[in-house]
Amino acid sequence: MTPIEKAHLVNQERRAAGIPRVTLDPIAKAARNPRSLRLAIDAKCWDCIGAGADPHPRGAIRECAVRECSLWPVRPYRGGDAPAA
Repeated sequence: MTPIEKAHLVNQERRAAGIPRVTLDPIAKAARNPRSLRLAIDAKCWDCIGAGADPHPRGAIRECAVRECSLWPVRPYRGGDAPAA
């Protein structure tokens, strides 16, 4: 059994047992793993666009027009429009 198949099985068992799914926002994910640069970048972009106030945060981050931001080239969800740093 592959790791992804094991994860699917665990999730099915949790749903069957009535255990609710926990979804964390990027800021909470970064707090759980403070040494991750990727999670820190994701959290900062999430915070900058309003921390979930926007109903489409991925689109707002993708369409970010603040090119002066030092994180702009490495922001998440950029869809390949920006060169990697």
